[in-house]
Amino acid sequence: MNSKIKIGFALGSLLALAPVADAAASTPSFGICAHVSRDEFDIREREFEMMRDAGITRVRTDFDWATIEPRPGEWHFEKFDRLMDDAARFGIRILPILGFDNPGAYPGIAREHLEEWRRYVRAVMERYGGSLDVVEVWNEPNLRSSWKPQPDAAQYAAFLKTTYETIKTVSPQTRVMMGGTAGADTAFIEGIYKAGGGPFMDIVNIHPYSWPNPPEGALAPTIDGVRSVMARHGDAAKPIWITEHGWPTHRLQFAGAQELRTGLAVAHPGRSAWRVALATLFDDSGDGADMAAKIAEILPNGSTIEAWGPARLAASLSTNAVDAVMLVGESFPLDALDAMRAFVADGGVLVSLGLVPLYYACRDGAVISDVDHNEVKRTFHLGWKAWWTDANLPQSLKVFATDEALAHGYKADPAGYEAERFFTDAHLAPGDRIVPLLVGRDKTGAPAVAAAVYLFDSDLKGALVVSALKGTNGGTTEADQARYILRSMEIAEEMGIEAYMIYEFQSPEGDPLYSEANFGIVHRDLSPKPAYDAIRRRNNPPPAIP
Repeated sequence: MNSKIKIGFALGSLLALAPVADAAASTPSFGICAHVSRDEFDIREREFEMMRDAGITRVRTDFDWATIEPRPGEWHFEKFDRLMDDAARFGIRILPILGFDNPGAYPGIAREHLEEWRRYVRAVMERYGGSLDVVEVWNEPNLRSSWKPQPDAAQYAAFLKTTYETIKTVSPQTRVMMGGTAGADTAFIEGIYKAGGGPFMDIVNIHPYSWPNPPEGALAPTIDGVRSVMARHGDAAKPIWITEHGWPTHRLQFAGAQELRTGLAVAHPGRSAWRVALATLFDDSGDGADMAAKIAEILPNGSTIEAWGPARLAASLSTNAVDAVMLVGESFPLDALDAMRAFVADGGVLVSLGLVPLYYACRDGAVISDVDHNEVKRTFHLGWKAWWTDANLPQSLKVFATDEALAHGYKADPAGYEAERFFTDAHLAPGDRIVPLLVGRDKTGAPAVAAAVYLFDSDLKGALVVSALKGTNGGTTEADQARYILRSMEIAEEMGIEAYMIYEFQSPEGDPLYSEANFGIVHRDLSPKPAYDAIRRRNNPPPAIP
């Protein structure tokens, strides 16, 4: 998540604050997120009390440059002085994120004002350095929304070097952590090392989100991948922190209703009811059952849908069992790929809704990185493009329902829809054709198809319904959030992670369908979710019976 506040909690009982010099040798810590320096400042003491009761001993929070120096040379530390004092009173250590651009005082981006940035960093460290064992430089610099105009590992490495040297001049005992990458972006981390940034980070930092999938099969391989990059650059012994990880509990919705209904009608105009298998990434997936229930509300009357895991798909899939197989999102179960291909070759319909179909090959929820997703798509005669593959495409453009879609019942929004990925006929075989459902125009005026039905009459005999619009928006249940977080804490400890921090403490809520508003382990009114209670029990076990 971009520019958020985080929390850390220790294994076992509450730890007393230790001198900064001893930080590197302290017990591994585990954490969560909160906005105590921003929206939650006024309720910080209530939150700190709850954190203390749950065994939480560290808070990661933004020390926004624009708040500290809103006008050149005008410093405002009052808010942060109170924050630091209150945190210490509750036995909580602060992990500040140093950032970000300060356009009110210095128009443009931070690295265009390096001397002013150094002055801000020096001011923070001179005021608080004695209490800060770790400082983080920026947040998610591998995202376009955070590092402008676009992510650049070499630029960030140079910026990190400048910041590191400034911090160490004032507070040499404080460890400097690279800004946590959105995801475990090994290419970006590799880029930092190649640009010479390795010596200027004491800690490597990642945000390896995998929601809505459980952590099993995903978190450990992700950590191994980061360690492999570090090892290639002689840095294998350096600690890794995870400063954001979690599961939102927003309400499940299915947003691809129009594309699903219309796509099925184009694929088989005469079919009134459908038997559908919803492909899941796990053989036992409660989330799959929840999604199937949502889709059942959209299918034509008399239709049926069941969530099938990879094993059942691989063993039982045929046109005698179901009429269509449905994928939601960009991931697919690798172990069922051959069965799905044979199903379409035999006349079945494959539906894939949500960004680029068949993009992430997964086994037991973990992405298998050596699978060529473009080759997979070619076996289904599917072509695609986006702004990063075609210079004629903008990052997003408006698309509108075609006459063909409207004729098959598509209920269109006159304002159109935003799309970022598009489909092509590049891999069609003789006899195949594509029926566009949503179309816009690229920079040259050429059509850009964001939803379509591929009708096959070649080595494939069925159909493929695809939409690049976001087709789902589903969180986990509150019970699963608690279970996944506890398991992630165990995996992080098993993998030797020095600190694991959950995103986040309070859920802003407001919008029950928006993931970002529902990550918290407590509700907006600070009433606990099951995750908070589970963490409190874990960190405060009952005394052993003699």
